[in-house]
Amino acid sequence: MTTSAIIISILFIVCLTVPAGTHSLGLLKADDKPSQKWFIPLFFGVFQGVFVMFGSFLGGLFAHLITYIAKYMVFAMMLVIAVKMFVESMRILKGKMLYTVSNDTELALLVFISCFNTLLMSLMGPYFMPFGKNWYMLAVIVAGFLWSFFAIRIPFEPKIIKKVSFVEFSAAVFMVVIAILYLFTDVI
Repeated sequence: MTTSAIIISILFIVCLTVPAGTHSLGLLKADDKPSQKWFIPLFFGVFQGVFVMFGSFLGGLFAHLITYIAKYMVFAMMLVIAVKMFVESMRILKGKMLYTVSNDTELALLVFISCFNTLLMSLMGPYFMPFGKNWYMLAVIVAGFLWSFFAIRIPFEPKIIKKVSFVEFSAAVFMVVIAILYLFTDVI
């Protein structure tokens, strides 16, 4: 891999896992145990990796059906994720994507929602998985953990909403750029 391919692949993974941060914003309350500061991000990160494994398994089952159009399917999947992230950024700006959880079941559902981008992209795993399956999975786990780790420590204030929306919007824009680079160049 060239240096530019490595940088673009890392940027792709960072953009893909942004929802782990936006969904975990404000989850920590003042009366939560100190262990929650580690448990919640670990939960987000590990499930990102689980969804990589599950998505690549499902993608492998149906890989033979899209062999001839795989490059276009990867491009389409990146665009779907970018549009989803753009819509989420607009919803965050309107204050509709802020979550509170009161039990572990609700936390698990929120983690599932934040991992959906990873699942979608991993369906294309047989055709697009930067760094190979194991390193990609590890990178996604680390990125999901770090996004959540830093986001839960941000004290929630109304002015934070615009910044979080901008981060999600920026990730959507970068995802579109990466999708175009993937389709029209051999950089990645």
